[in-house]
Amino acid sequence: MKNKLLCNFLFLLMICLVSCTVSAKSKNYGNAKKGATYAFSEFNGGGSGEEDLMAAVLKGTGTGKDEKSAKNDALSQLANSIVTDIVSKTVVTQEERDGKYTESLKNDIVIRSNVFLKGVLFTKPVKKEEIIEVTAFMTQNSIVNTITYLLKTMPEDIETLSPEKYDDVLTMIYLSYSLLYAVNDRQVPEREKYISALSALKAEIEKLASHGSLYFQASSDVRGEVEIAGKSYKLNQKIFLKPANYKFLVKLDGYRNVSGTVNLFKGDKKFIEIPLVPELAGKHEIFLRVESPVRMIDDIEKVLLDFGIVPTQKKELPHQVVIVVKTVSVKVDNYEKYTVSVDVHTFKNGEKFKITHYEHKPFFATPQNRSEKVAEESRKVSVAVVKKFLSSIDLQKFFDESKKSRLKPESANIFLK
Repeated sequence: MKNKLLCNFLFLLMICLVSCTVSAKSKNYGNAKKGATYAFSEFNGGGSGEEDLMAAVLKGTGTGKDEKSAKNDALSQLANSIVTDIVSKTVVTQEERDGKYTESLKNDIVIRSNVFLKGVLFTKPVKKEEIIEVTAFMTQNSIVNTITYLLKTMPEDIETLSPEKYDDVLTMIYLSYSLLYAVNDRQVPEREKYISALSALKAEIEKLASHGSLYFQASSDVRGEVEIAGKSYKLNQKIFLKPANYKFLVKLDGYRNVSGTVNLFKGDKKFIEIPLVPELAGKHEIFLRVESPVRMIDDIEKVLLDFGIVPTQKKELPHQVVIVVKTVSVKVDNYEKYTVSVDVHTFKNGEKFKITHYEHKPFFATPQNRSEKVAEESRKVSVAVVKKFLSSIDLQKFFDESKKSRLKPESANIFLK
C-alpha cells in the first residue's frame, strides 16, 4: 500500500514539475513577445518619411502578362533580395544566417511573400511591348510596419502548435530579424534596442521547437522522391522531422541517385539543393583547364568524375571546359569583403558551346583568417558553380558527336544567392 501511495505521489510530482516547466517556458515566450511588441508599438502607423522608389531600402522588379502577375513576380524578386542584400551588408549575423537558415528562409518568403510581406509598395505598371513591368519596394517605414504586423500576428501560445504552424512562426521571427538589418541607425534610431528585443523573442521561440524541417529542392520539371526516416516524400516540399542524424536517398527519373546524411536539430530550417547528374552512356573524356589564384583542379576533377566525365590534359579533344576563378575585395572597417566570380566556358569541336558567368554573394574576412577563408570560399563556390553548370546543360547532346545535333552557343549571367 505504501509503495502504491509513493508511486502515485511521484507521478503527481512529475506531472507538476512538467507543468511548471511548460508554464515557465510559455511565460518566457509571452514576456519576450510583449517586450518586442511594446518596443515596436511607437512605430505603428508608419512614419512621415518619403514613400517612393527613391527612398527604397529593398526592391524587386517583376514582369508579367498583366498587372497581377507582374506584381506577384515583383514580390518574388523582392523576397529574394531580402536575404541576398542583407547578407551582403551584414557582418554580425552573416555566419548565423549562412549556416542555419538563409536558403530555407529565402524559399519560405518567396513561397509565402503575399502573407509575410505587408506594407509593400508598388510603382505604377509600365507596359513594355507585350509585358507589364512593376517594381515592388520597401522603405524604412514599411519595413518597420511589416515587423510590427508580424509581431502582432504571432500566436499567444506556440507550444501546442503543429510543426507546420510552428515553422511559420519561426519564419516570421527570422524575417523580422533580417528586415531590421536592412535599415541603419539613422533610419531607425536606437536600432540596437529593437534588435535586442527581437533577439530575446527569437531565442525563446527556438527553445520551444520540437522538430526541424528539411527542403530537398530539384528542378520543378524533374520527377523524383526522397527516402528518409523510413518514408518517401516528394521533392520540393517541406519535411518535418524530430532532431536526429538522418541518412537520405534521392531517386530521380533519368538521373543518378543522390545519397547523403543530414544532422537535424530543434528549430533547424535546412535547404538541400539536389545536383542533377544524368545517367551518361559510355565513357566521355574532356580537356580541363582551371585558372585560379587558389589551387582547386583536384576539386573540379572530382566533380567531373562524379558526373561520369573523365578530365584530361589532351588539348586535341573535341570537348573542352575552361574555368576562370577571380576574387575582388573591398575594405569595410577592419574587415575585407570578398566576391568570388566564376566563368565557365565549354567548347565542342572548336566552337563555343556555352559560356556562363557566376557571381557569388560576398563574404567577409579578417587579416588573421584572410588566406584560409579566401581559399576555402573560392573552392566551395567553384565546386558549387561547376555542379550547377553541368546540371543545367544537356550532357547527352553536348557529347553527341553528330554535328547536326550541335546546339547554338549560349550565354548566361547568373547571380548565385
